[in-house]
Amino acid sequence: MAKTKPESLYFNRLMGGLMWLGFASGLPGQWSLLGQPLQAWLGDLDAGEVALGRLSLIALPFSFNFLWAPFLDRFGVTFFGKFGRRRDWLLLIQIMLVASVGVLGFVGPQTTSDSWLPLIIVAVCVAFFSATQDVVADAYRTDSLGEHNRAAGAAVFVNGYRLAMAIGGGGAMYFADSLGWQWVYLILAGFMAVGILGTLFTPRLPNEAQNKPASLQKAVIEPVIDFFTRHGKTGLLILGFVICFKLPDATCRVMVTPLLQKHLAFGKDIIGMNQFWLGMGMNIIGAMLGGYLMAKLGSNKALWLAMILQMFSNLGFAFLASTAPSIPLLATVVSIESICSGIATVCFIAYIMAQCNRQFSATQYALFTSLNAATGTLAGSLTGDAVVALGYQTFFLLTVIFGLPAMLLFAMINQINRSKQ
Repeated sequence: MAKTKPESLYFNRLMGGLMWLGFASGLPGQWSLLGQPLQAWLGDLDAGEVALGRLSLIALPFSFNFLWAPFLDRFGVTFFGKFGRRRDWLLLIQIMLVASVGVLGFVGPQTTSDSWLPLIIVAVCVAFFSATQDVVADAYRTDSLGEHNRAAGAAVFVNGYRLAMAIGGGGAMYFADSLGWQWVYLILAGFMAVGILGTLFTPRLPNEAQNKPASLQKAVIEPVIDFFTRHGKTGLLILGFVICFKLPDATCRVMVTPLLQKHLAFGKDIIGMNQFWLGMGMNIIGAMLGGYLMAKLGSNKALWLAMILQMFSNLGFAFLASTAPSIPLLATVVSIESICSGIATVCFIAYIMAQCNRQFSATQYALFTSLNAATGTLAGSLTGDAVVALGYQTFFLLTVIFGLPAMLLFAMINQINRSKQ
């Protein structure tokens, strides 16, 4: 009897679908069209660093999407057909995203005297739909992957996410001067439709993954009970670790565009080519390295390395802030930071997926990512104040120190686990 050829780890329908789901999550995300392009748009209208720092509060829905994640676990929308509870939700949300991103292009200010309020309101709506999409996409990824392909699936998803960042961030910055911000955002709405195709392409989850909590109350309470039943008091340390892990990266990124645009006076085309397009390529390399390191070193060692790399890669921006503008230096700093960020992101995603119960994956994963995002969002809103008070160089040096709490918490978690064993 002929042996069945084993399925390729990366080249199969599931991984292809996860790639495009990652793209759909990354395009309207807080580090793409809601991030640096929006900052640059208002920066063109003479917004100051403090106002640009406050602009990061638009991303608050990413920090609180765990509040409506139980609703997504408990209920489904079935008028699209029998795609399953995860994909049905994705289709509805992605249609709303296409519409809201398109509207964003119409309501933006044209002159310094125009009100920002319509832009802010629509941007918050985009953030809400995008954060909701993240809940369902993360749940689908968690439900569809096993221990053997978890890191690989995380790497593929991150690569799709970064590709979208290159288009929604770098593409937007590069073409803004020639096309205008309104046309840029209308074109991005068209790219958002790719997410619908990705959802249709992904395979339907098996029947056991379609099981829902019996009531909304159980969908809210049981995920928390399940988590602490499995982890005990260590669960509090795990939550603290999740909150602190990406803090050096999240706080650093908020002020990178103001550094390059206002302090170093780089053009938006140069910023787009380096920070997004070059950064995307390097981030993909980092993501693949992260998947490889998780497989070769194991979760613990890979996470330690990831934390060290994402901390010290911020030193490049401190050096950049202290020197004359240099495109080769900018490219070097961006390349190093992007590789380190890709490694850290994949290791972190694989870690939190391993903490989830598939029955409650939407709620539990959303809780983890919301806690992680909340710290970065709230701290990011104060980064403009820090730059004004300390200067860019001291600020970026300070972001390195923000990695120490996560390292301390992870050491405590490992010590408790070793004691139990």
